[in-house]
Amino acid sequence: MTYLKSNDLFGQLTPETLYRRLPRPIVIADHLLTPDNMGALIRLADNIGATEVCFLGKEDEHRLGKVRRAAASSRDNIHWYFSEETDLRKIVPEGKKIVAIETADNATCIYDTPLPEDVAFVVGSESHGLNEDLLAQCDTVVYIPVPGPTRSLNVSHAAAVALFEWQRQMRSRTRGYESCDTRPDIPSPVAPRPVSKTYKHIFFDLDRTLWDFDAAAEVAFERIYDKYNLKKLGIPSAHEFHEVYHPLNERLWELYRADKITKDYLNRTRFVLPLEHYGIHDTNLADHLSEDYVYWSPRIVRLVPGTKELLEYLKPKYHLHLITNGFQEVQHTKLSGSGLEPYFETLTVSEEVGVKKPNPEIFYYALRKAHATAEESLMIGDEMAVDIDGARAAGIDQLFFNPNKELVEGGRTYEVHELLEVMELV
Repeated sequence: MTYLKSNDLFGQLTPETLYRRLPRPIVIADHLLTPDNMGALIRLADNIGATEVCFLGKEDEHRLGKVRRAAASSRDNIHWYFSEETDLRKIVPEGKKIVAIETADNATCIYDTPLPEDVAFVVGSESHGLNEDLLAQCDTVVYIPVPGPTRSLNVSHAAAVALFEWQRQMRSRTRGYESCDTRPDIPSPVAPRPVSKTYKHIFFDLDRTLWDFDAAAEVAFERIYDKYNLKKLGIPSAHEFHEVYHPLNERLWELYRADKITKDYLNRTRFVLPLEHYGIHDTNLADHLSEDYVYWSPRIVRLVPGTKELLEYLKPKYHLHLITNGFQEVQHTKLSGSGLEPYFETLTVSEEVGVKKPNPEIFYYALRKAHATAEESLMIGDEMAVDIDGARAAGIDQLFFNPNKELVEGGRTYEVHELLEVMELV
């Protein structure tokens, strides 16, 4: 018996016929207190194929970073949101039955209770459970028997038991359902290698595709942490500060890409928020941290493994180009300081175009700048929603660089997990 990583095993399996026809569940959580539980619920809902997670209660900006970290990649795979609505029927789509997972006088054992196909599961808070007003709105209340000495379940564990018991029941009700081990010989949505396509132009994303953005940022944070003696302000370490900063910064970049905030607002705010996480309300310090970070991060050269070898291989064979959403002065500094600049004939930065990836206009602009056509071009990037979807919308073949082997929905022409695998495809 050989150990397989979960992504490798589940990547071989195809969705069962039964599961494809089932309505997907939703999960509702009543006033959860801990970000770890909230993130675990998001990840669990993603695992089971639920359509959404609703957190009842007011959205708390200070907790969002921790929630996103706990949810890991699932935070981008499933719709999750906050609602102060008290009427569950305004949240739950019509036709779904509402099942509460709670200990109550009218609750029945989940293993003895037929669960509905089309279901919304509701769980209560860690301290007070599900309040009686919400409990009264539920169609069914089930409990999970706990035989051990600690007679309570963590909320995310309880939801996991319920969701997978629901899946088990749905499978057992249907005769002749397919085995979990079914691996039918069906065409892959990702072509293993080009058959007859000949490319002349290859376009790359920069950050996290060639430039190891996160590794450079870690070092930059260590420098500003020491320079401003942030330990005295109650921030335990540069690493933890970066962990708090990262999801907040990602959210600001999402807003920037959607043209909801400006570059100046992004630069001004991305250190205000993580400082406020530690109770530090000092915009002057935030400005200094931002200035130093913008200076250091593009000057600390960290490349994704295989970058130079791949570019050396491609340069004699193809016209190479870059398309990036980063800021012009920062990206030029990265290229000149890292020695990557000579490999590329053109650099297209969103600031010069006026639109950002995934808007196809930036890809059209880059094609014109490179004197290339979509038919003879290939786009390589690490973000499905930004690089791959945008290139596909512009009619350009796409290569998804997926180093973490995440299960990401969406069509793409090719996929690799290491940069040097690109040599086998072009």
